[in-house]
Amino acid sequence: MRASKMISMCLPVLLVLVFSPGMSRADGMDYVGSRLQGNYVWGGAMILAWHEMTDNILHAKLKLKTDDKTALEMADKFNHSPFSKNDLDRKSYYVKSGFGQGALDIINKESRLKFPGKSFGNINARLGPEDFISYAYFLKQVEYLTQFKEKMVNFGKEIVQGFYASDKSQQKNVEVLEYRDDDRFIIGLRLKDKGDELMLAKGFDMGNPEAVLSRIAKLGRGSFPTIGGSDRFEMPKLHLQHRRDYKELINKPFSNHGFENYVIAMMFENIKFDMDQKGARVENEAVIVGMRGGARLKPVNVRRFILDKPFWVVMKRKDSRYPYFLLGVENTALMNKVD
Repeated sequence: MRASKMISMCLPVLLVLVFSPGMSRADGMDYVGSRLQGNYVWGGAMILAWHEMTDNILHAKLKLKTDDKTALEMADKFNHSPFSKNDLDRKSYYVKSGFGQGALDIINKESRLKFPGKSFGNINARLGPEDFISYAYFLKQVEYLTQFKEKMVNFGKEIVQGFYASDKSQQKNVEVLEYRDDDRFIIGLRLKDKGDELMLAKGFDMGNPEAVLSRIAKLGRGSFPTIGGSDRFEMPKLHLQHRRDYKELINKPFSNHGFENYVIAMMFENIKFDMDQKGARVENEAVIVGMRGGARLKPVNVRRFILDKPFWVVMKRKDSRYPYFLLGVENTALMNKVD
């Protein structure tokens, strides 16, 4: 169907949740996402930290000594996730693991040197010589080919800060991957860096990320038409900051050979996401600390188109099968409301 009709969109919020996690599978990929004020959020850093731990610390898939079904299922999904550093460009991530306080100090120093704009603070913990840390961080910033114009937009029955395509040059920013009607479509926002993609999808099941990802995959690659004429694009600005502690796995004992006396003492991730008229920025870090002889560590300095209906934000490298960020926006919790 041609996209000559008005395309109406008003955007909900990002991909972070605080609840008993929902796990979805798409193309062999399990997304252990979170819920934040009714919105779904997922970032790839925890999988990178997990693989770093299993590859370079345990030298095997993690095995847990527990009957806790939730913990076992979650560990299995992390163990078999196909997401990897290959789904990011090298300049955008930092991954490292090691034993003892020296490894932690190196991670704090090196990650800051590579990413001077890193907004997350240093990891504050005291590790013994046999304790280990596995860490992953990535930062992606993308700019649209042409900057959009700010305006107040509607999301549901509320007015929030947003942006729109005000002229033909800005309309050329918006590619129509699929358009059925004003309440079901997939669009892409053209970026200066052609190695990344940013897509917005409205009208899909907000509890099932695999459905929208599968549909995007089926559309394939190539040249798509842009909006024009009387077509409209507008959406809310988005902001999210979220921390998740993986309580499901903390204090669970290992059964890996040589690590039988270890537990996961700390496992958390931080995600920040901003999207406005200029572009989008996603920052994600993950920390896993394993300790011998039982957990004695506590987290320190814990820092807790017209898209007017629920929609998805998908960010990925063009040459990658898997996204590095997902956001299911279902309400105005991540938006700036206008009185």
